[in-house]
Amino acid sequence: MYSLLAQPNVRASLLIRADALTAHAEPPPGPFGGLPIVAAAEMPPRGAHTPASEAPGIRLPYDLDFILSFTNSPRSSDLLDAARYGVWAFRFGDSAQDAAESAGFWEVYGAAPVTVARLVRLQPSPDAFVVLREGHLPTRMLSVDGNRRDALDRIAAWPALACTDIRNGVSARWTALACASPARKPPTARQRLGCKLRIAARTVRTLARSLFRHDHWNVGYVDRPIAWFLDPARAPAPIAWLPPPTRDEFFADPFGTWRAGRLTILFERFDYRTNLGSISAIEHPGGSAAVPVQIGPQPAVHLSYPYLIDAGDRLLCIPETHQAAEIGLYEVGRFPDRWVKIADLLRGPPIVDATLFRHGELWWLAGSEATAKGTTCELHLWHADQITGPWRAHAANPVKVDVRSARPAGTPFLKDGALYRPAQDCSRTYGGRVVINRVVTLTPTEFQETPAAAVEPDPSGPYPAGLHTLSAAGGGTLIDGKRVVFSPAEFRRVFLHYLRTAWRRARA
Repeated sequence: MYSLLAQPNVRASLLIRADALTAHAEPPPGPFGGLPIVAAAEMPPRGAHTPASEAPGIRLPYDLDFILSFTNSPRSSDLLDAARYGVWAFRFGDSAQDAAESAGFWEVYGAAPVTVARLVRLQPSPDAFVVLREGHLPTRMLSVDGNRRDALDRIAAWPALACTDIRNGVSARWTALACASPARKPPTARQRLGCKLRIAARTVRTLARSLFRHDHWNVGYVDRPIAWFLDPARAPAPIAWLPPPTRDEFFADPFGTWRAGRLTILFERFDYRTNLGSISAIEHPGGSAAVPVQIGPQPAVHLSYPYLIDAGDRLLCIPETHQAAEIGLYEVGRFPDRWVKIADLLRGPPIVDATLFRHGELWWLAGSEATAKGTTCELHLWHADQITGPWRAHAANPVKVDVRSARPAGTPFLKDGALYRPAQDCSRTYGGRVVINRVVTLTPTEFQETPAAAVEPDPSGPYPAGLHTLSAAGGGTLIDGKRVVFSPAEFRRVFLHYLRTAWRRARA
């Protein structure tokens, strides 16, 4: 919450119960030490009628913009009106009433792939709220504590982002009331024990899968324009797949360009033996064997997602190089296998799947930040007047927190004047499918999009387990598909990793 205190011209306060003040004559230490306290006396039982003359007293020595509440007590109308933008609180799951004490438990208990978190503005009715920020987070199935920590870590900056929205005049979401299901009771001892048993069983299954079942991707071409995938009534189209890679490697993240009537595809070639990806190029269909592409920083890092930009008479590429903590822009030196860096677009944050496009008067860069909490959940944006920068971060970064449709998955495109953005749905498995979002609002201070279509892997094809790239290639579209196989090289790597981990723990 440290960023909350740094917001200029915003007066905030903490709300705690009056009985908690007995232990703290002064505001609590730590990140909240600079915030004043609003003391709320004991509230009457939910549903009880209290005359205004007998309403609990509230000490308000400050002119406040909002109050951040960490209590789940019933609220009084004078408290809700005590700050200019009301009382805010964190809520979890489908209920407006579930506070941090139960955050993360029910999703792990019920094997829900997504954990929902919200920053809400409380309303007089306990069954209504206004959503200020919302996130759909991947559930950590092997730890309730880990799932709770991830949720709390991700939402800590949301009050500060809501302050940024206030400062920038972004208020469209501040009037839409939402309803909630009734709050769950706290888990019983029996349910907590049952959850531990379920986690133990999942741990065994996860270990077995990491040893014996490995993702195996390949690249395909669909002779249909990318906008065709928006049609919900589309009939299946044939997919021309590249020759299948060996079990110790896979092909993914295809992007293509047409020259002299031939399609050249750049794609990630991942080697399980080195645990690194590189970029290769191949002509399709019926071209010669793939050739390695010289691109990226030295010494070599993991390379993937070779995003191509056709800028008039220049062909540019942004490969993913998050291990080097940079986003580099490359221009073709000798097509297709030699590329020369011409600019560093960003340095510092490790960004995956950087996707560059033009919209309105600005260039936009979209990507997901690689953090300890994962890479599939958050969408970050930057904008610039020129393709080489300088690039400025979007005021609301991360503009979206949703494991179902945040991480970029290919080339944005226009249809009937509307901008569409392919994104990965990793809620059930990494690269499970592609969701095409329709971008409703995109400015330096606002972003809003809504799902328009979902592209599923072909369940009867050779790669039925996933699909996570959809990129335009002239009048056709490049995709990738996943199946699950046994890779001897990945088995050895994972097995040795577990042995080293067990040895370190035994010696500790």
